[in-house]
Amino acid sequence: MQIFTRLSVVLSVFLSICSVTIGHEHLGKRMHARRHHDDLAVRAPGDMKVWKRFDNARFTYYSVGLGACGQTNQPSDFIVALNSDQYGGGQYCFQMITITVNGKTAQAQIMDECPGCPNEGLDFSEGLFTYFSDLSAGVLYGTWNFGSGSSPTTSTPAPQPTTTWQAPIPTTT
Repeated sequence: MQIFTRLSVVLSVFLSICSVTIGHEHLGKRMHARRHHDDLAVRAPGDMKVWKRFDNARFTYYSVGLGACGQTNQPSDFIVALNSDQYGGGQYCFQMITITVNGKTAQAQIMDECPGCPNEGLDFSEGLFTYFSDLSAGVLYGTWNFGSGSSPTTSTPAPQPTTTWQAPIPTTT
């Protein structure tokens, strides 16, 4: 009888340990998967997909000059100031974007930061703003995305080959 009692105690302890171990292993796998998913879902501030289109964005205009990207521009230049949420310390300086407002489309270059613009909003140079509307409108809404929107329609012609070779002068004998 004593052997039977000891055997049942050992067996109970063994099964308890196995069930706890299996339960923790299952929990560990589930938690690992959840942690992995969270890592994928969280991005750094300013990190965005370059191909994303921003719809119903707010556009205003400003007086250009020396921009946050380090260059001075003229009011007639097609440039924009990118909102501070997306500016990301200047990582998008000099990139081209495509903007569409009321069926009109233009390309512009990111040259400045706009601390007063909402997320996805842009400040246009006066020249760019007047391409879409009169300055008296004050605020426009439209879409924009990184890139030129389409491939260029013009191409650079292939260079002509150059040579220093000259035809020999015929000799008479």
